[in-house]
Amino acid sequence: MSRETEVLKTLLEVSRLISSNYPIPKVIKRICGKLRKLLRTDDCSIMILNEKSRELAFSESSGLTRWEMKNIRFALGEGVAGWVAKHKKPVLIGDVRSDARFKVVDQQKRSMVSMISCPLMVKRRVIGVVSLTTRDEGHIFSQDELELVVLMSAHISLALENNRLYEISVLDGLTNIFNRRYLEQRLMEEVAYSRRYTKPLSVVLLDIDFFKRLNDTYGHQAGDYVLKRVSQTLSDALREYDVVARYGGEEFAIVLPTTPKQKGATIAERLRLAVCEDDFRFKEQDISCSISLGVASFPEDGRDPDGLIAAADAALYKAKDSGRNQVALA
Repeated sequence: MSRETEVLKTLLEVSRLISSNYPIPKVIKRICGKLRKLLRTDDCSIMILNEKSRELAFSESSGLTRWEMKNIRFALGEGVAGWVAKHKKPVLIGDVRSDARFKVVDQQKRSMVSMISCPLMVKRRVIGVVSLTTRDEGHIFSQDELELVVLMSAHISLALENNRLYEISVLDGLTNIFNRRYLEQRLMEEVAYSRRYTKPLSVVLLDIDFFKRLNDTYGHQAGDYVLKRVSQTLSDALREYDVVARYGGEEFAIVLPTTPKQKGATIAERLRLAVCEDDFRFKEQDISCSISLGVASFPEDGRDPDGLIAAADAALYKAKDSGRNQVALA
């Protein structure tokens, strides 16, 4: 295969990845893999710019450990990636060891030789940086390879921006979990799946107990903190394929695919305990927090989304009416 054909083939594969339904982390990981293969290089990383902190954090890297990806940050102007993000210009470095901008992460990184780093841009706004490095003294990146990475960066930027716009449409702005619209769409799909394949399905509705009193006592900032903390606690305690959403105010809804009622009740109790045992502390003040939950299941409690939500809501009312901080079944 000629070099030109290889480049065109890679561009086509990347375009297909961007238009696929794969989760964005998988898309980014595969794009990195294709870039490494195309440029015959050792490491490829993609960093995303946090608009609030103005720091770059790793989204994907073939040359770093999970701990490094999670904990290493670069401020604008810091290191090669930070320089690229700040100046909005790609760079090609023949020998990173003699470049003052290069920041050594650990001893292993001293073996890096050549580097290409390119800004990821959307409408002249930097959203991240893609970088590639070699460890082979005989492989110094060329200008043609830099131009190829610049071309690829446009595709990566498109994938990241599409994902950002999608997340805006389906995520709750405060808690960063799914919103009600997405929850209702997923519930419709899961009910259809359960009906077609005769699979169980459970729905949980839950409220934060005495949330109005909490707001009145500690203030609305504390209330927002509790909403975000509860959202994170619920997400951490659920399975990867469960769906948790902010349903409205202090109310949350959870879809538990292929889950019968008793299993749903067990999961709901686990969530209740997780929230009760969590430490809620806002501005040096300890806040007591508990939740009440109602569980309903397909098909016995409802054969459509509206019926399941109504049954779970009735069970939630029963839990609250019985003293709160408990799970009730439809």
